Amino acid sequence: MMYAKLAFRNIRRSLRDYIIYFVTLTLTAALMYSFLALGLSPDILAMTENMSMLTTGILILSALIAFMSSFIIGYAVRFMLGQRKKEFAAYELMGMEVKTVRNLFLVENGIIGGVAFLLGALIGTGLSGLLNQVIQNIFEVPHTYRVLFSFRAWGMTLFFFILMYGFGMFRAAKVIRRQKVIDLLYDNQKNEEIGFHSLLRSVLTGLLSIAVMVAGVILLEKGLHIQTNEALLYCGGACLLILVSVYELHRKIPVLLYLLAKRNPQRKYREENLFFLGQIGRRIQSSGRTMAVVAILLTISLTTMFIGLTMGAGYKANMEAYYPYDAGVAIDAPLTKDSMNSVLSFVEERCKVEDSVTYYLYTVPNEAIEALSLSDYNHLREILGLSPVSINNNEFFVHCDTWNYMDDIRQRLEQQPEITLNGQTLTAAETPILTEPMEQYQMAGTNGYVLVLPDKVASQLSGEKIRLVMKLADGGYPELRSELRQFLNSGEWLPDIQPGQELPEKMTMGITVKAWGVANSLTGFTTLSFCGLYLSIIFIILSCSVLAFEQLSSIDKNRKNYAVIDRLGVSSQKQVALIRKELSTVFFIPLLFPIILTVFLIAGTQLLFGKSFLQEGLVLFYGMVTILLFCAIYLTYFGATMFLFKKVILRPEIR
Repeated sequence: MMYAKLAFRNIRRSLRDYIIYFVTLTLTAALMYSFLALGLSPDILAMTENMSMLTTGILILSALIAFMSSFIIGYAVRFMLGQRKKEFAAYELMGMEVKTVRNLFLVENGIIGGVAFLLGALIGTGLSGLLNQVIQNIFEVPHTYRVLFSFRAWGMTLFFFILMYGFGMFRAAKVIRRQKVIDLLYDNQKNEEIGFHSLLRSVLTGLLSIAVMVAGVILLEKGLHIQTNEALLYCGGACLLILVSVYELHRKIPVLLYLLAKRNPQRKYREENLFFLGQIGRRIQSSGRTMAVVAILLTISLTTMFIGLTMGAGYKANMEAYYPYDAGVAIDAPLTKDSMNSVLSFVEERCKVEDSVTYYLYTVPNEAIEALSLSDYNHLREILGLSPVSINNNEFFVHCDTWNYMDDIRQRLEQQPEITLNGQTLTAAETPILTEPMEQYQMAGTNGYVLVLPDKVASQLSGEKIRLVMKLADGGYPELRSELRQFLNSGEWLPDIQPGQELPEKMTMGITVKAWGVANSLTGFTTLSFCGLYLSIIFIILSCSVLAFEQLSSIDKNRKNYAVIDRLGVSSQKQVALIRKELSTVFFIPLLFPIILTVFLIAGTQLLFGKSFLQEGLVLFYGMVTILLFCAIYLTYFGATMFLFKKVILRPEIR
């Protein structure tokens, strides 16, 4: 009981030292609980058979996060011990045993950790409901926001939290036991020695690091164009080279800039720059490796978040275009429409067919475009729940749900607003292009667009590709795809060829079942997206925590330095500006190359894969979301560190 009272008093007195620590623990617990609750949710697991991939991924990442967080907790504990060395030395000088001091510190941290865990679980409960909604929206399941508490997820979170917290506390106990009173009293009075490599060596190392980064980018570009397993070797080597170069650049470029600034007398002795350079020099010397490691973590975080969000959203956008119909059969051969009746009967034996349409994709003479009759087109629209379209007998229009073809088609229609088919001239309709998702690489066209003609005109063309689209009462089931394929390839199905037509040498056959597409494709991409988001946010939080602790660890020395310039007559406004400039520089250094590489990654993805996504601007949008989400977390930690710095260092009347 005595320990608890003393611990509560010490927590209140040392509240500033615990703020960053408490926020980090709370956010880690909140994210861990929310994602575990998502992965263990019965509603989510019931969506598809292989949704257990998401659970497995989140459990593995939670174990990894607990392991990594334990080192951050150990780092934070060392920071707090450094801030309270004199206090602990005073306890020991007054006769308190080392064991008692250790127990007191552990009780304090136990209280902080317990409150952080409970608050994090509460926040995570609300967040898990939001994540559930996101996944249900991806799978097009009707949903409302619900807050559900999961005892299983709570137990798993508590288990991982105890593991990471216990490891950190174990290291803290060892540090306290080994510290001598003399070290506790005078450790912070030891002089710092600032020493750097020569300017030439720093320049050469920086240039070599840039060359390594360029080599990594070249390897990555080559790997993305290789279709074999060799691509993994190229991409893995490229990522390793890029991360090594990021580390070395963040070790050498700050040193290089510092040395160049000191060599410029005009800049060095201008106003308070001499003091500022001294402060930054000590930061680079003492925290250089830490900032370089943080830069690597931030690079991984931003890359993982961007790829995860873009991949998930891109596939979701493409899914709506690839699988707009419950089931469909596409055969590139001039078969009769009666040939598809047995296929329809086969499906009806397994699930109720609410509606269906058998139609041709007509060949347009001398044009690289196929045609649909207006009646078949409107039947497809009816199946999709879209309103019908009407045109005059001498009009046509183009349907294109692939945004990267829009400009070319629009330009072509402006140049050639009329077409002539079998002696009849048609003009573009009032709305010449429609864009609703209709799957135009297999079902409603094979090139990403289709020409829609009046029935009379279309019937005079050759129908060399036949399609069957079905709307199923219950949406079908994943195994229907393999059953249909087996039926079409068996001897049970006997198709008829149109009179006067011949089968092509190579007949292409395609089968689409929406339930199969969702179950076997979307699940994997959802797993990657959410696991990437989980890992990246935790990495950003841990990186920001390390930076904040690194700056706050030298707060006592900074207080003395700022007290000196205060006595020398430096104004309060300039002191505040110096603190802002110093912390901004320290937080900006690890951010430089991760942001640059992320911008290049976004631009490269847009250039190489932008046309693969059927939603225009998707890559740029999620690139912006990645940067904004990162900045929100990063600036929160920066603001908290700035607040604590000013509160401790400056006199009350200056703050």
